[in-house]
Parts: sequence; C-alpha cells; structure tokens
Amino acid sequence: MADFTVELADLRGWADQVERGSGDMEAAHGYATGNIADADFGRILELITADYESLLAAFHAVLQADATGLGRAMSALDASADTYQAADDRSRNRLTEIDGQTADITDDGAADGFTDQAAAADKLTPPTDGGETLPEVSFGWILDKVCELVVWVGGPDPREYVTQWIAGDVAKASRQVSAWEHVADCVDAVDANLDSGRAAITRTWTGSASTASASHMERWSTCLTEQSSAMRQVAAHLRDAVDQAVKMAQVVVDIIKTVISLVSAALSNAAIPGYGQWKLIKTVKEAITMINSARKVIMVFWNALNMVKALFIAAISTFSAESLPPAPSAQVPA
Repeated sequence: MADFTVELADLRGWADQVERGSGDMEAAHGYATGNIADADFGRILELITADYESLLAAFHAVLQADATGLGRAMSALDASADTYQAADDRSRNRLTEIDGQTADITDDGAADGFTDQAAAADKLTPPTDGGETLPEVSFGWILDKVCELVVWVGGPDPREYVTQWIAGDVAKASRQVSAWEHVADCVDAVDANLDSGRAAITRTWTGSASTASASHMERWSTCLTEQSSAMRQVAAHLRDAVDQAVKMAQVVVDIIKTVISLVSAALSNAAIPGYGQWKLIKTVKEAITMINSARKVIMVFWNALNMVKALFIAAISTFSAESLPPAPSAQVPA
C-alpha cells in the first residue's frame, strides 16, 4: 500500500487555480490603486484624512502581498508536481519510491474539480456614487455683510467657524465606498474558488505534502476572509461618514440661511432712529445664538468622525502583509 498518492493532472490543475487567484488579487490591487487612490475629500472630512491615508497604504500593500503570496504558493505546487513527475519517470514500478516512502503516482490527463466558482476579477466593476451632494453655501455679499455685523456685536465669524467646513467632495468618497465593496466581492470570490479547489485536490492527493499544502491554503482562506470582512466594514464606516456629512451640512446651511434672512430684515429697518438700531443689535445677538447652535452641530459631527477614525485605525492591522502565510516550501515531503 502506498504511503501517499498523487494524480498529476489534478495537482497541476490545482496549481493553475491558485495562479488564477493570484492574478485576480493582482487585478484587485490595480483596481484599488486606481479607484481608492487617496483620502482628499475636502474640508468636510478633513478629520479622517491622515488615518484614512494610512489605511489605504496598508490596504494597497496587502493586496499586492496577496497576489505575490498566492503566486509563490502556485510555484510550490508546480515544483511539487515536477518532482513527482521526475520521480515517476525514473521508476519502472507501479509504485514510486521517494525519500524511502512509496508513492502511487498517476496521470489521467484531466484536472477535474478545479473550475472557478466565479470570475473574481469580473467583480471589479466601475464604482458609482449614491448621488450625494453638499448644499449650496455661497451666499454672496449678503453673507459677508451679516458676518461683519456678527463680529461687530462680538460673535464668531461664521465664515471662519462654520461655512468653511461645508466644502468637499462627498461624491468621491461615495465612489470609494462602492469600490471598497467591489474589491471585497472580488476577494470573496477568490476565497470561494480556492476553497473549492482545496476540497477537490484532497480527493486525489494524500500524504504529508498534501496535508501541509491544505493547512497552508486554509490559512490563506482565513486571511482572505478577514480582509474582505474588514473591507466591508471600512465601506460601511466611510458611507456613514458621508451620510452624516451631508446631513450636518444641510442643517448648518439651513441655520445660516435663517440667520441671513433675520439679519437682512433687521438691516432694512436699521435706518429708523433708535428702534431700528436696537432691533438690529437684538437680531444679531439672536443670530449669534443660532450660529453657536450650528457650531455645536459641527462638533457632534466631528465626534462621529473621531469614531470612524478609530475604526479605520483598527482595520489597519487586518491589512498587514506580516499576517499572511509564509511562502511554502517547493520540496515534496515524504
């Protein structure tokens, strides 16, 4: 009875499937560097910029490491098949001896069970946004006049403390949400394809080499699963940041519009001696209270962004090349 068995066509088919997985991860890397390229979303999301940039660097690096690592796994499988083939070619017996153990080596010329379950790279479709836009914040000269009056009465300049934050490209951020989800879909498909092939090869490849290979690829499955899960979490957190940014901006702009309306009305009566000036100052003081309310809305939004930042920082550890399985040995153990 043979100590281990191998069917060469299946082993090479398995190697080819791992190679396709490597190519799909290479495609995912190219897609990510093109569609999730930077963290420049403008002032409104400025608070998350630095940590999101760090996250992107780790994300891009691990996708490249995935492609490289799976490529090395494929090379090891190919080298193993070559070693088996060479040993079988030297043998005249039905059973081949390798390192003191007997191997039942066959080759039926057909690699069965190594067809991909899904075309992983096809998941990398162009990203779309959800139609998010920031409200209009350009009010022209009237805003400047109102701001001058607010500062004159002793209040904060809305242009410095409020309206400057209502600027940015939330549509770009939304497209990145979509891109994160597409990369996660691709990684899930690669993982499913490799799981299918790993199950198939165990039916025709047995022994310590097979066990070691299965363990190695199982570690890859764990890493890919964790990566795709983290990608979906990042997408969800970034989507939440976009949603909250749009809502915050709308509330703040509505407040500023109300301030402008009130102060403008008071200005029209400012020429009335005594009453007009008193009414203007009173109205501006009311406007200052409203402006401070807008500032509080922004502070609440920043608190939410700080939570998003913390989640981004936590996700960086998942996108670590050091956590990936080491390159496997190309030797065929007994």
